[in-house]
Amino acid sequence: MKMTVYRYKVYDRQHDDLAHIPSHYATREYIEELERTTVIEYDSLEVDESDLDSHGRIAVRDEGQ
Repeated sequence: MKMTVYRYKVYDRQHDDLAHIPSHYATREYIEELERTTVIEYDSLEVDESDLDSHGRIAVRDEGQ
């Protein structure tokens, strides 16, 4: 089954203006369970559910691959 996964930002607990973008895409459900995160709506992929890890994530591929 195809699923949509998204990039997201994780905000620093001490500095709201600092954010980190993890090195993977994840399902909306996974992202919503995390604290201080925001989904990047325009950066998504359609992937097979079987390609996701047990958390609902898939690693980001380098553009050169």
